[in-house]
Amino acid sequence: MSFGTDYMGLPLKNPIIVAAGPWSRDGASIQRSIDAGASAVITETITLEANQNPSPRLYLSPTGQLFNTTLFSGIHLEQWEQEFEGLHRGDCKLIASIWGNTPSELAYLAGKVERMGADAIEVSISAPLGTRLEAGTVPREIYDYLSAVTSTVDIPVSVKLSYEASNFNGFTSSLERAGVAGVSAIDALKGLMGVNLEHCRALMPTYGGYSGKNIRPVALATIATLKQTTSFPICGCGGIGSAHDALEFIMLGAKCVQLASVLLREGYAVIPRILTDMEEWMTAHGYHSIQEVCGAALDSLQPFEELPPRPLTARLTGECDGCGMCFNSCLYNAVVPGETGTVRIDAGRCTGCGMCAAVCPRKAVELGW
Repeated sequence: MSFGTDYMGLPLKNPIIVAAGPWSRDGASIQRSIDAGASAVITETITLEANQNPSPRLYLSPTGQLFNTTLFSGIHLEQWEQEFEGLHRGDCKLIASIWGNTPSELAYLAGKVERMGADAIEVSISAPLGTRLEAGTVPREIYDYLSAVTSTVDIPVSVKLSYEASNFNGFTSSLERAGVAGVSAIDALKGLMGVNLEHCRALMPTYGGYSGKNIRPVALATIATLKQTTSFPICGCGGIGSAHDALEFIMLGAKCVQLASVLLREGYAVIPRILTDMEEWMTAHGYHSIQEVCGAALDSLQPFEELPPRPLTARLTGECDGCGMCFNSCLYNAVVPGETGTVRIDAGRCTGCGMCAAVCPRKAVELGW
């Protein structure tokens, strides 16, 4: 099985990259990702000065939703040079995530990490909290920041995009003009975990980055849109926790994917597990290389305006147990009680919305002509 891929001209041994975050906060944590088999590791976001992160800064809701209030690395730039020097990289690429308060500061950081030995740079423009939230949404400003970086270094420069920026054509055009080599999407969304009703208090002291499996549908749509509307090589991220998730992103056009919050739940051992599961699935389905998978699902997507009208209606094709879920969910009164505690479908009222088929736990309802 050939897992080799290319991202921004960087040859990668497989499509699994470890995203910027606390799991790549120093040399020791980066080394764990390298040893686990990642093709590339992105550092926690490096700035000119060391940063004090709040405590607590990670929040997990009872339903498994993950939030964080972490922005930048807590390590000083000069210390990062020592962290780089101590790595045993092998065939793993090292990508430096950076951010600066001005274009000149960002350019200085870019030149510094290039001299330190970074193979590529990811400019972190779109964190859902802090000042980057404003800078990362103005095309003219971000052009100034990014062109300062690309004109300073010879290594590839990528940009991590928010959902909003990814879907703004004027913004992605400014990235092209700035000479960006690739994009990764999406960054965490801005969110709050909730409110303690008894004490009238938010469950977090500030807004945080909302990440994990619940943002994956948004990330998938963004990757497909970017692939269909831009020429950038794309790295997918946002809720990837399994081989199935990773293959979804790749089938929609991503060259590679980033693992993030899953590392908090399952540790670095998730990296080889995902690679093994990917290989098993691809072998079982007759694929010989990851290149055959890349973009394979894109042709199935059409613009909404081009969807042909299809006069389908629901029908019972399996055994109904009378649970009532389809009856409760039908907005058109097309699901009516049957004679034996089950239901029947009034084809004259059914508009083919598909909700009854989606909620049926026995998969006893289908749409048909």
